[in-house]
Amino acid sequence: MDTAFRNRAIAASLVLVAGLSVLSVRLLYVQSWDRSFSDKRQVSRFKMKQVIPAEPGRIVDRDRQTLAQNRPEAALIADANHLAFEDNLTSAVAHRHVHARFDWADLSKEEQRDAFRKMKKRLRGEEPELLREEHLDYALEVISRELGVPKKDLKERIDNGRKRIVVMKKIREDQARRIEAALQERYIQGFSFERSQSRFYPMAELAPHILGVRGHKGIGRSGIEKAMDPYLRGRPGERQLKRDANGLVRLTESAAVKPPKLGKHVQLTLSTGIQAIAEEELQLAIDHSKADRGTIIIVEPKTGDILAMATRPHFDLNLREKFQENGRHFPVQDQLELGSVMKLVGMTAALDAGVASRRTVVNCGWGKITRPGVVVKDHHDYGDLTFDQVLMKSSNPGAFLFAEKVGWRRFYSTLEAFGFGSRTGFPLPGEASGVIANRSNPQNFATATYGYGVSATPLQVAMAYAALANDGVLMKPRLIQAVIADNGVEIEYREPVQVRQVVSKRAAQEMCGALATVVGDGAEGSTGWRAFVPGYRIGGKTGTAWRHIEGKGYDTDSYVVSFAGIVPVQDPRFVAYVVIDHPKFDDPEASIGGGSVAAPVFKRVAERVIKLLDIEPTEAIELRAPDVALSNE
Repeated sequence: MDTAFRNRAIAASLVLVAGLSVLSVRLLYVQSWDRSFSDKRQVSRFKMKQVIPAEPGRIVDRDRQTLAQNRPEAALIADANHLAFEDNLTSAVAHRHVHARFDWADLSKEEQRDAFRKMKKRLRGEEPELLREEHLDYALEVISRELGVPKKDLKERIDNGRKRIVVMKKIREDQARRIEAALQERYIQGFSFERSQSRFYPMAELAPHILGVRGHKGIGRSGIEKAMDPYLRGRPGERQLKRDANGLVRLTESAAVKPPKLGKHVQLTLSTGIQAIAEEELQLAIDHSKADRGTIIIVEPKTGDILAMATRPHFDLNLREKFQENGRHFPVQDQLELGSVMKLVGMTAALDAGVASRRTVVNCGWGKITRPGVVVKDHHDYGDLTFDQVLMKSSNPGAFLFAEKVGWRRFYSTLEAFGFGSRTGFPLPGEASGVIANRSNPQNFATATYGYGVSATPLQVAMAYAALANDGVLMKPRLIQAVIADNGVEIEYREPVQVRQVVSKRAAQEMCGALATVVGDGAEGSTGWRAFVPGYRIGGKTGTAWRHIEGKGYDTDSYVVSFAGIVPVQDPRFVAYVVIDHPKFDDPEASIGGGSVAAPVFKRVAERVIKLLDIEPTEAIELRAPDVALSNE
């Protein structure tokens, strides 16, 4: 081997071995003798960046009254690594000692700075464990005083062996800011705050199924919060914490900030006042009748606007204790057979086809009529009845006979045109479509004419009656009116949507007139007289149906009762639909039906909504002399 090459190889090997040896020694030094180096590197990463949570947009009603807003909160976090690093703790402990001097306030600024430097120098010789304990005690003294929590309780939460400790959640923002300032003033390290935006509902039991809830990560879980989450959510920002010349974290100061982006606001068609009326009256009705569930839906016919949609059972949006149990949205997600309110389909179809008028008379068979394979029974023995009387008495054979004049094909096409058997397009998740039983079966056709064999959601029925009130035009239910920017400008307006012309304007108006005879002037003789409101011509229809139990058939001792009403029929301002499911009264003689249970609820709702909307009377109000008690005194 060449001598020169050998010498060069030896030299290169020596250099390589020397370099590796130096690196090895340095590694051992850092890991074994100078642990503070790695500790400093770890501590230096302590919370240098913090997420600034996005603030979701508000949800407001048609008058921009707030229904859902935000409440900033903070969680206090302790970092065990940072609390154990004594180099960063001496300033806080020195601060505690010098401020405990009786003459501290009398010292000049220069004397105070000198005393502080000397105290820090003396403390560097202290036992590290004692220094850590005193720093923590000082920190907890400040924190406990602000939060009103015993220092001992806070200490127990920190002594849990974890590196990252959540000391307390749901701290008010003003408290968090005061704690940050107090910790920074005293050079206390190892604590920080994680901010969040907590959703708050000013009227927590108002339309909870409509508004919905947001999850713990700020994502909508139900209702409008879920359906409009992409608009509401916003975008989080970021804040980089600042350090002083000694490397101590300055909690109240930022080196750089990327501001969050506020979510957009969503305006609903709901009227807070009308919704409150519906909520109150529905709760009274449920309590009185001991019913399982119920709903009141109020619609503006010309636009399809949902003015109110109250549901029971319900839950508190802020507490959420019964969200899992009562979160199902009955009027939208559940489909059931609703009885005689469905008579509007076949009878309106007869008017529209020109095969009948309001003066047409049919013979209801004195309690029963039959066809091949078909039996239709009545709840009373009626003979000849006019079109209006069939509705007033709610005769099942009468409704069948008018639908028979139309024929099953046109009956089912009208049923579908009113929106039954398909979703309405309601913008919240989980809407049911309803079910129409086998159309080729003659008995199914017969029962469908008076509300059996057709499962519908309460919302579908409300929109069908709204179509009658809107000259036969079915509207898509409108719940979301607009999306609004933070400056109040509408950036997206959602126009009312016409679905289709279901029946002619003439037929719709004639049917509304016929429905007005069901309510009449409040005198007994029709099923809906209890819905009468003095001074207003109201059209409506009762519904009473046996409850269908899946797999067991009909329970003849259990009912779904309802009333659908139009106010006023000459120029409809609103349609209200009341459904009470499985009312139960202690009195065995109590009458359970749409006219006796649901119609009085409609009356109370209508009276209050008429007053709120300041609707002018359409009829003369009969003045009756008050009852006068005679006395010999």
